[in-house]
Amino acid sequence: MESATATAQRGSGLSAEQIAALKPHIVNLSRGKFSTGGETSTTAADVDAIFEQHLPAFAPGGAGVPIMIYAHGGLVSEAAGLRSAHQQCEWWKSNGVYPIFFVWETGFLDAVFGSLPGARGVLGDVKDRAIELLARAANGERIWGEMKQFAEDASAPGGGALYVARALSRFLSAHPKATVHAVGHSAGSIFHSYFVPAALKAGVPEFASVSLLAPAVRTDTFKATLAVEAGKGIKSLAMYTMTQQTELTDTCPGGYGKSLLYLVRASFEKEEFTPILGLQECFNADPELLRLFDTEGPAAKAEVIWSVTETGPETRRSTATTHGGFDDNASTMQSIARRITGKKPKAFGVRTVSEPWAVAPTATEEPVVSSRRALCIGINAYPAGKELYGCVADAQAWGKQLESVGFEVTTLLDETATRVNILQGIFDLVAHSTAGDVLVVQYAGHGTYVDDLDGDESEDGNEEKLFDEALCPVDFEGGNLIIDDDLGEIFDLLPEGVSLTGFFDSCHSGDGTRLLLSVGDAVLNGAERAADHGRRARFVVPDATTTENFRLRRGATVNVGRRADARELLFSACQPDEVAYETGGHGDFTAAASLLLAPSAQKITNAEFLARVLESFSHQPRQNPYFYGAVAASTRTFLAPLTARVDAGKGLLPASGPTGQPLPATPDEAAARARAAASFLRATADFIDG
Repeated sequence: MESATATAQRGSGLSAEQIAALKPHIVNLSRGKFSTGGETSTTAADVDAIFEQHLPAFAPGGAGVPIMIYAHGGLVSEAAGLRSAHQQCEWWKSNGVYPIFFVWETGFLDAVFGSLPGARGVLGDVKDRAIELLARAANGERIWGEMKQFAEDASAPGGGALYVARALSRFLSAHPKATVHAVGHSAGSIFHSYFVPAALKAGVPEFASVSLLAPAVRTDTFKATLAVEAGKGIKSLAMYTMTQQTELTDTCPGGYGKSLLYLVRASFEKEEFTPILGLQECFNADPELLRLFDTEGPAAKAEVIWSVTETGPETRRSTATTHGGFDDNASTMQSIARRITGKKPKAFGVRTVSEPWAVAPTATEEPVVSSRRALCIGINAYPAGKELYGCVADAQAWGKQLESVGFEVTTLLDETATRVNILQGIFDLVAHSTAGDVLVVQYAGHGTYVDDLDGDESEDGNEEKLFDEALCPVDFEGGNLIIDDDLGEIFDLLPEGVSLTGFFDSCHSGDGTRLLLSVGDAVLNGAERAADHGRRARFVVPDATTTENFRLRRGATVNVGRRADARELLFSACQPDEVAYETGGHGDFTAAASLLLAPSAQKITNAEFLARVLESFSHQPRQNPYFYGAVAASTRTFLAPLTARVDAGKGLLPASGPTGQPLPATPDEAAARARAAASFLRATADFIDG
């Protein structure tokens, strides 16, 4: 029997026995070819076994057996594809249908999947556009384009799906009463836009039905591939998708206030606002599609089912209200099964196997943490003369400690820690988050200062020297600095109830997101003297070229006013007018603080954690760590959900409100966050153009 440890290592959560049971129904692809790694592999022999052994055993003689070929949405992992297949497989078989699932692993872009309630109104509209621009800037078009290429390659010569098509054709030649049906969800419609024509060309007589769920395929691709086969190679073509109003009330993680299809249209296709089949507004604007799906006229060759449709023929019902919900929606799935079998299907949604991801949380007085995730950044490989030696080790040390208390850790080290990747990584944390989540951002590397371009540093006591604090990505000399404003604008997009803690082991980590108090001789002299004492300062003075490159990168700036009250809490290696050091292969701050993390997490307050760190620095007063955040943050529990706080002698108490939920933002707070979102939009546009 497989050990519990081995089971836990499987990303899908499925046991070896469950994976083995799925094997006769899985075609695992990677980059269009048969996958040779991961939780399960697929070979040509495995495909032959499906059609020569398993399918004949399921329906001896092939007496009219319906074969359902499913393609899940793209940009998901092998593990997610396996879970989806596991959820559906037995249900299809119980209805007399033999299912075959293409698991076409294409990598992660979870920030644009799922469902997370987000802000609406002015803030929501501004933030939606900001997210669209950032998604495009963060390689969204490239990732989506690669996924589409993998879908096309799978059905091209040498592709795994083409091998399946040919094996299917041979089976149907020997079993002419069997029928073939294709179901594709989201980007699965792109996959089938290539697979179905390839299968017809390979000798499959016809597809008795093709059902597309919330299709993310371009309308021009659909018309060139599947639409031309409607009424010919495709006997019955149907699309299940949401009405425009339902699309507009759907949401994506990170507060994007519309469905994923809108994000695909705005951010992932090569041309902005490319027509997408599943969007009703694109559908209604296309005369060819209106004629194809004209259900009231004689020219109709296809059907469209607008969700929510609860009445009418059983083959024309869907109650899905989220983009990702169609393949989990009983009404939709039972409608498709009725379309395939011609019979009333068994109820969908009853799982016969207990699944670890489906267990409902047990009611408890303490808040349930939905997710604990961290981004750890360490940079040694700076240009010659500016190298550091302990930052990668720091990131690894923090990561190890965070993993020990249940965090999922992502790292950016050396050449991967570019400005683009760091900002994308932090934004990714925010975009995934929902109330109750606990996030950590850790940075070890050089810090610096740079001229304040928008005047937001002109505050009481700081009128003369105007600087922004800055972190130095590995490519900082090209002007690719991350200033306090950048971080503040991303942190201002944190959903209500999300806890974010930063650990910055660098000079001018300061408050991390605002107000550099001074750049005095103490900092410059301290940096110069560091080497004399066997230490290295994590500080660089920006030269003229870096400063000029930074000015060119930032472009025109607009001062949008003060930030909303910060939700994040940042632990810094030193005061803004001090130097952060590394000694003996680690940052001094990291050497002290990281080892205190595991014993302190969810046990003491933030203020108590800082006191313990300071105590460990009592013998080396050359730098004094501190933290920046809301006053109330000092009494909150260290690395605990934001929806709980510590009251002396009373343990965990609700943070606010009788229900334990975060209090809504005040009008002033909402206005400040709207300004922050507008500034974020501006910064993102500069980032793209730069």
